Amino acid sequence: MPSQSYKFVLRLPDELRERVSEASRLYRRSINSEITARLEQSLMGIPEDVAESHLEPPFFRQIETTFRRDLSDDEDRLIRLYRRLSTQQRRALIELLS
Repeated sequence: MPSQSYKFVLRLPDELRERVSEASRLYRRSINSEITARLEQSLMGIPEDVAESHLEPPFFRQIETTFRRDLSDDEDRLIRLYRRLSTQQRRALIELLS
């Protein structure tokens, strides 16, 4: 079954749009294909904690900690790792643990 595509409006600063456009010309693909390829690459696998911390919004960890005070460090780490998995990986893990 082919995956469905959705139209999505995205606002980019002029400088970033130019950089994406330049990269798309280099790789001989559309700007849309360039953005899609880079998003797919950036969301694959489990990022290292250092890389992830650069992506998190301000105060994310403090807010998350407030809502999960009763969890051990290992439980908290498991939740963070689980959230980084793709939907397919999550299903496989749940199936494995069931």
